[in-house]
Amino acid sequence: MNTSTSRPLGGSTSTRPPAATTLSSLLAQANSLNEVEYDSELPQIRFGIDDIERMSEAVAGRGKRTKNEKGEGFNLLSNLGVNTSQLTHNIAQLPSAEPSARPRRRRHHVQQQQTRLEPLGDIGPAYAVGDADIGAWGRNWHEMIILGGIEAQRQKTINTFQKQFQQRLLQNWEIEKARVLQDELGVTDDELAGLTGSSNGASGLASSTLGRSALGASTRRFPMAQSSLGKSSSESREGGLVMHTKMVRYERVIGELNQRRLRKEPFELCQALEETVKGDSKYPLLPTAYHLLAHLTQEPSLRDSLDGYASASDASYAPGEPVQERQYAAAYLGDQRSNHATLLRGRLVMGGRRFLERDFERHVDETIAKNPKEAALGGVPGIRNKIRAFVDVTLRSKDVRDAYRSESVNGSLLWAQTYYLVRCGYINEALNLVAENQNHIAREDWTFPGAFKSALQSSERRLPKSQRDQLYNDFNAHIRNNPNVDQFKYALYKLVGRFELNRKALKVATTTEDWMWVQLSLVRENKDGDAPQEQYDLVDLAKLVTKYGNDKFDANGTRPFAWFNLLLFTAQFEKAIAYLYSKPQLKTDAMHFAIALSYYGLLRVSAKGEEAELLLTDDADVSYLNFPRLIKQYISPFFRLEPQTALQYAYLVALAADAPNPAVGQKQKQLALELVRDIVLASRSWSKLLGSVRADGSKETGIIERDLQLLKLTDEQDYLRQVVLAAAEQSSLDSSLTDSIELYHLAGAYDQVVEAVNRSLGHSLGLSSSQPLSSDAQSIGLSGAFGGVNDVYGLAQRVHDVYEKDFAKRTRVSKIHWETLEVLLQLKLALSQFAADRPDLALETFKSTHLLPLDNDPTSISRYAQRFRDMLDQPVISNLDEVIVTTMKCLHMLSQQLKASPYGDHGRMVQLNVYKHQAQCLIQFASTLRLRLGPDVYRQLSSMSAFF
Repeated sequence: MNTSTSRPLGGSTSTRPPAATTLSSLLAQANSLNEVEYDSELPQIRFGIDDIERMSEAVAGRGKRTKNEKGEGFNLLSNLGVNTSQLTHNIAQLPSAEPSARPRRRRHHVQQQQTRLEPLGDIGPAYAVGDADIGAWGRNWHEMIILGGIEAQRQKTINTFQKQFQQRLLQNWEIEKARVLQDELGVTDDELAGLTGSSNGASGLASSTLGRSALGASTRRFPMAQSSLGKSSSESREGGLVMHTKMVRYERVIGELNQRRLRKEPFELCQALEETVKGDSKYPLLPTAYHLLAHLTQEPSLRDSLDGYASASDASYAPGEPVQERQYAAAYLGDQRSNHATLLRGRLVMGGRRFLERDFERHVDETIAKNPKEAALGGVPGIRNKIRAFVDVTLRSKDVRDAYRSESVNGSLLWAQTYYLVRCGYINEALNLVAENQNHIAREDWTFPGAFKSALQSSERRLPKSQRDQLYNDFNAHIRNNPNVDQFKYALYKLVGRFELNRKALKVATTTEDWMWVQLSLVRENKDGDAPQEQYDLVDLAKLVTKYGNDKFDANGTRPFAWFNLLLFTAQFEKAIAYLYSKPQLKTDAMHFAIALSYYGLLRVSAKGEEAELLLTDDADVSYLNFPRLIKQYISPFFRLEPQTALQYAYLVALAADAPNPAVGQKQKQLALELVRDIVLASRSWSKLLGSVRADGSKETGIIERDLQLLKLTDEQDYLRQVVLAAAEQSSLDSSLTDSIELYHLAGAYDQVVEAVNRSLGHSLGLSSSQPLSSDAQSIGLSGAFGGVNDVYGLAQRVHDVYEKDFAKRTRVSKIHWETLEVLLQLKLALSQFAADRPDLALETFKSTHLLPLDNDPTSISRYAQRFRDMLDQPVISNLDEVIVTTMKCLHMLSQQLKASPYGDHGRMVQLNVYKHQAQCLIQFASTLRLRLGPDVYRQLSSMSAFF
């Protein structure tokens, strides 16, 4: 056949080779591939040529049977009368479901687009043939399902992570934005709350770490005085001015408090704080809260103004004695089952009851003043006449009298007047009133006057058992279930006999204050002889109040002091401060309430640092307040500009240093010292806060040293170690040379002074001698003995001169640091001389340091190298590269000057040889320190040695 005469349309001259030839060539190529080393990038042959031929025949045969043979199913349907031809035609017309029913081979570009893995394992011919191998098809389908599940889970995990990451990012952004707005831009708390605009934002701020960082957030004195985001408004300016005035008044009280503490004089802190906030138009109940706290702590002037209240339960706290600093700390912070703790709770209960009684008496006076005609008081009446007038005013209407079922005895409302006399705290007047009308009392109430007298004259208001049983029988018979009983008589029976403590509410107690007075009247701390159902103490009352929650008393947040006062009444002081602090406009007041409580020892503080949460509660349901955090947040806006005022608050952190738990006390003392240290470092008012030491050795005492007692420090050495030296070490870590030098000098750590100077001078050897210390040093400058210098070299010289003249200071500097200082001063001088184009002077100065073998003695090279390894300090070692290179440059310049001289004499040749010999010794010395010098040093030395 002549293949040359016919061409395919494609223009190719080759013909298709036979199939056998193609398969044979494929087999030969496959065998050749198997003989070489395995390459992961080359394709691998899965089947041999025989397998491929057999599988091809099977496919071809099945295709023929499908087309030509009817099969058993076809014959069976035909025998049954089914129109198989029509059925075949209908089946052929159906759309093919194969693409969706059988998995396809995923192509490479699809894999790149979806970034999914291929199915694992040998999937066989199922990719090419749908029905040839059911097992391969099943394996492929199973693998795809597994990979699909893995991919779905991976996408779910990624989406969850991205969502959480976005939430955390937004939360951190809100916290940081709030800090910047408050500290840097002076946005008020109300304005910030308006910016957040949602409860989520508020809760995020409440749980944030705002204010936990170290001091340094702001330099504004009163950021609250700033108006809305820099836009002035009269309302915001007025609010800022009010807050400014209040803070200044508070600071005066705190300053007076610390002065009294230094003189060990008692101070009525609560009443002083009350005077500060009197007339507060926005929160008129704020002075009342301070007055309540004054009653709870029983400050002397309030105690002395109340007659007839002393009882045996207060024997350990004599009414005439003033309350001292931390007087209640041992009882409040110690074992709550001890006698002292029981007495303290009784004292707090009595103080709260007295406050409510005095407050109700003021209410009586106001009611009478508003209704003078109905009261018909006249003259200068006593308390009984005032109570009679008050009863006439409040019970004048028939509806009110019917509501209380008021009973008239001998022409007067005896039970109402007696109850209100007890409510105002006038026990003797109430007893006299009952005694005067005893003959007119009904027969069923004859046991009451005797029981009334016994209970009110008892220190614990306790009745003898026989008398109580008799009164209880009368109560059950005539009072308990009588719908027409006088409610005032019912209340008196309940208060005297302490009956039905599970039902402590009284109809006559219509206000929160009345309800709390009833509870405090029923409370009894001494449980000896009481049956379980008769036990009711201050802890039980606190649990009852907590059960009600603040929503019952301050539902809309408009009456914060209603709930705050209840917490004070029940001795839940830590929770009370935390609640008040949650109100943005009352944070300043909450902090000063905490100061008053801490001063008297009525505040539990945590052993954790100031980074902890504001309020912590342990497993025993005991609450602890993070008092240092409150102080730190309060002083953060002004501690830089007014460090003296900030110190007055920082001293208060150390109040809890006497805590019964030594770990807590030590932690509070340490936090106070750290806060003082931060204030010192931020303000940099060394001479004012810490004092100064002059060049002649005389010392000027600073503010902090005069207030050592407030920091619980024993002596001057303790102060130097705990405050000054700690501040110096912190400033050294912050790489502040001026701060660390002066503070180390003040602390008497002269060795650290020289070490810091050496370190700084070593870093500046390669700089110009006029290089300044820092921008801060230029504006602040050093005071005391080192004042007047503005560069590192001048400071090092001043330190050397001061210590060299004072033998006591010189002996406290280690030998290696002193020698290093002298060597560095010489090296700095030599480098300055070389920079001034005086290589001759520089070479002599280098030689005087005795660092380099410049004495023309080759045997001394090893001795110099050993001295370098053993005796020199790091600032010298780190500059040896530049010293050696500069010395070689001096030798090179001097030798070149001699060579260029027109005079040739024997002396010049001798000097040239000396320079050459010194250069050789210098190179040998450098070779012994190969691992301590940079590679560029040897290159420069080699290049310059060629000129000798």
